[in-house]
Amino acid sequence: MVFVITPLLVAGLIFYSAVIEPRWIQFTRYDIAIPNLPKSFDGFSILHLSDFHGRVGAFSFLKKMKITADIVAVTGDLFAWKTLPRSRIAHALDQLRAPEGVYFVSGNHDYRNGRLDVTPWNVGERLLDNRVIPLRRGEDTLWLAGIPDLVKGQPDWEKINAEIPQEAAAILLSHRPDAVLTPYASRFGLILSGHTHGGQVTVCGRFIPVRHTHVGKGYAWGKWIGPRGTVLITSRGLGSSELPIRFGARPQIVYIRLSRE
Repeated sequence: MVFVITPLLVAGLIFYSAVIEPRWIQFTRYDIAIPNLPKSFDGFSILHLSDFHGRVGAFSFLKKMKITADIVAVTGDLFAWKTLPRSRIAHALDQLRAPEGVYFVSGNHDYRNGRLDVTPWNVGERLLDNRVIPLRRGEDTLWLAGIPDLVKGQPDWEKINAEIPQEAAAILLSHRPDAVLTPYASRFGLILSGHTHGGQVTVCGRFIPVRHTHVGKGYAWGKWIGPRGTVLITSRGLGSSELPIRFGARPQIVYIRLSRE
């Protein structure tokens, strides 16, 4: 009997991790209080997407659920280099809409031969690598900054820090959660990241053999307070890398609503 059950169990686990869980998207909402958030940005919403790795199923999910937000923040890894055609996800990305903009920072898989390459997607002004932009509502401003992948890119922390007014409310987009360890992390009330896939393969979401981050197991996914007091949200992302499977780390779409402290 054991010889019959064991192969069936193994086959079931393989089917679940390769077919079911990679398509079983979890929608997670966080309410975050931001220091010095202007009054007109109370209730400001962010749709956080990360680590597509060529998968487009999330776009159907968003359309079906009619999920909207003031901005869309995409924290890297759009494509999987072994997945073609890239034009399919580029077209899907162009369908993303938000009243106050769609913004993107690069991840390690967005580089080829040492250079950023997200073609055929025309990212244009949506690219926030080493940039700071003001989001304005009347006389109020919320600052949005982005940093390129901390390993494959060339992050310029001094530049983005200099462009944000002192004591102003600011949010950082970073592919890797390790950004929370930098001395500049305290400059931001919120950091949004991805990269880890929540471990991609875990035991009950707790034992995580591979975390893809140096900031400890707690930062593999979820909401955390970094060592410098900044709120860090790490998304489990939407796709997978190396192996096309997920187990104990469902793909995730994150929705954030800001409030004043």
